[in-house]
Amino acid sequence: MATENGMTLLDHITEMRKRLFRAVVAVIVLTLIASLVVDYIVAWLVKPLGGAMVVALSPTEAPMTYFKIALTLGFGASLPYLMYQIYAFIAPGLFANERKTILFGIPAVFVFFVLGALFTLQILVPLSMPVLMGFFGSVVTPQYSLEKYLSFVSMLLLWMGIIFQTPLAIYVIALLGVVTPKQLTQGWRIVVLVAAVFAAVVTPTTDMFTMLLVTGPFIVLYFFGILLAQIAAKQRARRAADAEAALEED
Repeated sequence: MATENGMTLLDHITEMRKRLFRAVVAVIVLTLIASLVVDYIVAWLVKPLGGAMVVALSPTEAPMTYFKIALTLGFGASLPYLMYQIYAFIAPGLFANERKTILFGIPAVFVFFVLGALFTLQILVPLSMPVLMGFFGSVVTPQYSLEKYLSFVSMLLLWMGIIFQTPLAIYVIALLGVVTPKQLTQGWRIVVLVAAVFAAVVTPTTDMFTMLLVTGPFIVLYFFGILLAQIAAKQRARRAADAEAALEED
């Protein structure tokens, strides 16, 4: 049985297999390429330790960590291509406005996640590690497991990447009419409190400095989201006006 775009179920399955194969090949190829630079990436990631010793606590820790980093880099580098393959598969079944929304939304999500990752690697980790290493500095010599340190950095990358989606989330809910820019502005005090509690939960450390480094960007992103909410409100009003005009013409 053919669908609205003239493709049968078998055609859809064949199309899905083709795009899935391309996605897997892209991840494998880029993972192999990424494996050539893993040493440089790790050397860059451990710089905030300021020369503190990084150790492997088991014979398999170093090689397993090596391949995990290579796979993560390969997947991250291929993510735009993977998202395009998903879009190309579902695009024939979408309306024009839905395709436009996805073409705007997916790159925006990716860009904000990258900004969160850059903030983590360039600001959050370099500033927080010296503070963390200073605890009991007179009696404790910092020495970190390679896997645990990179897990710590990865966790910060993940959460900051999610936190940096805040403006987009606010834009979407404002576009849907769930909240208004005025309501968002009036609730800023509650947002500050929630941001502080959230930072205390997701931050893998308990020091106030790291928590502030997580809370600060969230608050800035929230106010940027209010600006996007104002744009969304205007778009929503314009759509409502166009719909009303169309009804009057009918």
